[in-house]
Amino acid sequence: MGSTHCFLVTLYWTMGGRRHWCVTALKLWLLVAVLEHVQAALSKDPIFLSDIQNQTVSEGRNVRFACRVDNLGSHKVAWIHFENSAILTVSNHVITRNERITVSRDKHQKTYYLHINDVRETDTGKYMCQINTASAMTIAGFLTVVVPPDIVDQESSGDVIAQEGNDIKLRCRAKGSPKPTVTWKREDGQPITVNKSTSVLEYQGEVLRLSKVSRMDMGAYLCIASNGYPPTVSKRILVSVDFPPMLWIPHQLIGSARGKTVVLECFTEAHPTSLNYWTRGDGNMIYDSDKYHIENRVGNPEYKIHMLLTVRYLDQEDFGTYRCVAKNPRGETDGTIKIYEGEESNTVEHERTINLPAVGEGAGSCRLPWAVHLPFLVASVALLLGDHI
Repeated sequence: MGSTHCFLVTLYWTMGGRRHWCVTALKLWLLVAVLEHVQAALSKDPIFLSDIQNQTVSEGRNVRFACRVDNLGSHKVAWIHFENSAILTVSNHVITRNERITVSRDKHQKTYYLHINDVRETDTGKYMCQINTASAMTIAGFLTVVVPPDIVDQESSGDVIAQEGNDIKLRCRAKGSPKPTVTWKREDGQPITVNKSTSVLEYQGEVLRLSKVSRMDMGAYLCIASNGYPPTVSKRILVSVDFPPMLWIPHQLIGSARGKTVVLECFTEAHPTSLNYWTRGDGNMIYDSDKYHIENRVGNPEYKIHMLLTVRYLDQEDFGTYRCVAKNPRGETDGTIKIYEGEESNTVEHERTINLPAVGEGAGSCRLPWAVHLPFLVASVALLLGDHI
């Protein structure tokens, strides 16, 4: 304060020692000092008081970013969405036409707030708080919008029907943020046979390829989409494998006495489900009656059918040949069972196999176990050939 003191002393002497002039000079000095302080404050560059926090929110929620600034002076604060190169707000004014975006200011906290309501996946990205200094000052925070997984039905497979031996491609298109992982499983818990050398309980990927499918691949497949944010979603795709009917007959020769009741059995496999029925050797169809009872038992899997024909109270006319027949759009096949009058026996001592031809597209032959007592083998052959001799 040395120079000011000299100034005051000079004033005091030059004015004849009047005291009130010194007081006036002191006030003038205080005013100059305040102005110098204000000017020094105004000359400081703006500074950011804290970082902007990154945020992760679910789609549909509201979010708020805070930008704390000191020494702003005459400069302006703007909010910018970096990915869209879009200026959202300047000072207290909203520039964007996005009605979900607003801005507010807390003067005491020296803070500018950017509000985004009902956030969407497209809002994901970097948000910058920028001050329009000569060399723009910027800090930024990142917004991550998470979206639970969803399966796009229009871009995913529906139920599939294929012929046995063909290849199948199943597609399951999933969306979400982060990108979902798609896992395939069979609904029945059985392994997925990708090809002859590869079977897995689970398979990952949007596309599942099955090579040379068989009837064992038939069933419901589940594609499950997850990305760590609930709920996990799934889609059920039914795979059907078509093939012509096949027959298996456990006993082709049945001996019984008159007055007894016997049960004839045929096992069929077919898809689509076959039309199954019984006839006598002359081709006449057999229907439910007091004499006959017909039953078809669905197996597991459902393409297996156990055909049973009960013949009650055998008499002379009931001995002879019976046919079990299976037909579907892929073909047909049949097998014969002969009831002869004699000793009752169906004990399996030695198993034999025979081939029954299948008729129709893709027809092949099926192997049928034929079990008889060796002592009855010659008699059985004679009975089977009797109609042709």
